[in-house]
Amino acid sequence: MKLRLTLLIVILLSGIGFLKAQNIEYGVGLDTNYMLIGDQQYLTFKVKSDVPIRVQFPQLKDSVVAGVEIVSGPFRDSLKEKDGKWLYQQKYLITVFDTGIYQIPSMPITVENESYNNVLRTEPLGVIVNSFQVDEQKGNYDIVMPYATPVNFAEVLPWLLWGLLAAAVIAAIVWYILRRRKNKPFFEAKKEVIPPYVIAIRSLDEIKASKLYQSDKVKEYYTRLTDTVRQYLDDEFHIPAMEQTSFETICSLEQCSLVESAEREKVAAMLQNADFVKFAKSLPLPDENVRYLDAAYDFVNSTNRRLKEAQEKEVAEKAKEEKKLSEE
Repeated sequence: MKLRLTLLIVILLSGIGFLKAQNIEYGVGLDTNYMLIGDQQYLTFKVKSDVPIRVQFPQLKDSVVAGVEIVSGPFRDSLKEKDGKWLYQQKYLITVFDTGIYQIPSMPITVENESYNNVLRTEPLGVIVNSFQVDEQKGNYDIVMPYATPVNFAEVLPWLLWGLLAAAVIAAIVWYILRRRKNKPFFEAKKEVIPPYVIAIRSLDEIKASKLYQSDKVKEYYTRLTDTVRQYLDDEFHIPAMEQTSFETICSLEQCSLVESAEREKVAAMLQNADFVKFAKSLPLPDENVRYLDAAYDFVNSTNRRLKEAQEKEVAEKAKEEKKLSEE
């Protein structure tokens, strides 16, 4: 029993925190070292450096080790922290469907820059997976629902009416003040609504015609390119990409059924390369600049076509349903 307890403590403590190699800190960690069967959590590889570097994290496919399966990933991100250090990280969403103690082995992380090239190895990391405890004598039973107390509509109606009236008055006052401050008329003609697809294509055409990277304005080129894609995602798919990091944007695209995995990977590569240009002062090759612009065109065109097809299908199904109801 003592031997098992000692082994458990060693496994849980292994891999906690960062290791150091020269001026580089690196490591791997879990959200928690204890989880229930079927739960999900992130396995995160991190590297911190005083100067910009290139990092190659372990490329995992279906599982980390036997029994520890990968649900999705990798999700990679990089940023410059307030202390001036560069943080590079890569995440995998993992799960386990069997109880036991699992050990994630040491894994290589390759880091390099102009004066440094080395393969670093993380410490082993342990996780305990447990199942739900069920009283065999009582067995499973339903959760007791809360008692419903009847509410009289006559009691709610006065509060509802007064609330609506107060909200209307406040909204009218705010609207009046804003219009007066901006010296705008109280009523104005409705402006033409330009579709997000048209706005995105026009912006990409302007970027292509401006030839920014040919004029050594690489940072401005990638800033305008990624802003165009982010604004298109915000307007067309209601993904707040303009306020999100690259990692958060890719996670949001994971939930969008109209974006295929190949397109998501191209957008992820574009955002990652743009981060290197903007924050690490990286200089991509000319063919990379052209490739990412073409990828932006392809992404906007293909998703717009897929969105139109989905809308047409929805309209057709609605018309078919209305016809069926009319015949009945």
